[in-house]
Amino acid sequence: MTTTPEISRPEAAQTSLRAGIIDIGSNSIRLVVYESDSGGSYRVLTESREAARLSALVTPEGIMPSPAIYSVVPVLKQFTEVCEAYGATQIRAVATAAIRNASNSGQIIEILNRETGLKIELLPGEMEGHYGFIGVVNKIDIAEGFIIDIGGGSTEVTLFQDRRRVSSYSFPFGAVNMNVRFGGSGSWTHERVGELEQFVLAEARKQAWISDYPGLDLVGLGGTIRGLGKMDQRRRNYSLSYTHNYVMQGEDVDHFYATLPGMDNNGRKQVPGLSKSRTDIIVPGLIILRTLFLHMKAARYVVSGTGLREGLFFELLHPEQAVHENVLEFELRALLSKMPKQRQRHLRHTEQFARILYEALGEEGESRWNAKLLRIAAWTYQTGTEIGYIDYEEHTQYLLTKRPLAGLTHREIILTALIAGIAGKVKWRKSTTAQTYKDILLAKDEERTRRLGAVLQMAAALDASETQAVTALAARRSGERFELELTCRTEAFMEIRDLKAAAKDFEKEWNVKIELKIQVG
Repeated sequence: MTTTPEISRPEAAQTSLRAGIIDIGSNSIRLVVYESDSGGSYRVLTESREAARLSALVTPEGIMPSPAIYSVVPVLKQFTEVCEAYGATQIRAVATAAIRNASNSGQIIEILNRETGLKIELLPGEMEGHYGFIGVVNKIDIAEGFIIDIGGGSTEVTLFQDRRRVSSYSFPFGAVNMNVRFGGSGSWTHERVGELEQFVLAEARKQAWISDYPGLDLVGLGGTIRGLGKMDQRRRNYSLSYTHNYVMQGEDVDHFYATLPGMDNNGRKQVPGLSKSRTDIIVPGLIILRTLFLHMKAARYVVSGTGLREGLFFELLHPEQAVHENVLEFELRALLSKMPKQRQRHLRHTEQFARILYEALGEEGESRWNAKLLRIAAWTYQTGTEIGYIDYEEHTQYLLTKRPLAGLTHREIILTALIAGIAGKVKWRKSTTAQTYKDILLAKDEERTRRLGAVLQMAAALDASETQAVTALAARRSGERFELELTCRTEAFMEIRDLKAAAKDFEKEWNVKIELKIQVG
């Protein structure tokens, strides 16, 4: 059986790029310097953040005064120097709601461009939503839903279906300007909470489409939902310190809605997981988020760690096709591209053999999902060699949990790491990963990972020399008999040796007895 793995099919031409993205937001000014290689993977070289609260500096008449404008200049100049120090070949700077909504926005952009030498784009609200959408769907495997990006001076709401943006709208309210209008420095009364809720609801009702799609997930961007995610993880003693793609139910956010508004800022500073820089604006952000969630009749809250800045970078990288068709396939391709060519061939061989073995076993129930987990583990089980070949099995589990692949749920992240580790002969009972993340796993996951790990260990054994000495594999199960027929171009003694060793766990986990036939030549 010979197939072309999906991962080898190019999605689009890949290019190398090192670029600085500067986001002049209403609450903060941020810089991220990204680097992408020809394989499609990218990494953050450095990032910086400067609190600005620009939307709080706009006068009641809508004017941003000169001192506020010029306060931004030294920040942008130094951010430009950072980009140059890191060898960025492109710098893309954008301004969002605080400047966009100011009545003297044209003057602000003119001054900043003149003083810094940048060419700052004034992003329309719809385009801010568009880039946030790209940043989300390229890093979360989700086909449809709502995206809400709560900034300091605006809130972008986007509806997407079939991984395509359908509608976007930018509301002129955010966590900072609503704190100025309804809040203050202390606790919120029930009356003020209700006033902001009614204000947000009245504005949302003007866009009828927002309430026409009940039951979708709400994916949140920005500091408000990231802060809520961190607080919820701390409240639950959640073991995986990774907020991207973290899921909260309605009652989880309701808990903070019931407790945070009544606290003063000093009280909120004591809440585990809440940044001290957000103690005053977390409440209006929370009220905006929850009000829209209820109005939409959304199903769940999903935290996204990526958004506008990533969207801007992806468009620079792939102007013609900024949205990945398949998040996980893109991630796997990028990961594979960084490995030596011989290891790439080995992993392709291993993945193919793992698929043949698992299909022959004829497992029922969650077989499709298990096949997905097995496939990912097959492509990633040697990831730890990036740190070092010695003890690479432990390194692999560490990397897969600390630097997870996008497109996986938190449970899938842990399961994949465990299957990959078992393939490298890490026993479940001795696995640090299994013990550390047991709160994320279900009771049946130990058996699942042992069984799939045994399959992957067999598949890896079939290319133990990494020279593709076994050129073809046929497998067939008949009751407790499991027939394996190998076609080899050499004696393949390394493969036969490791196969016999791996067969012990395989036979035990799957309750079969292997009958092996070997053809050479």
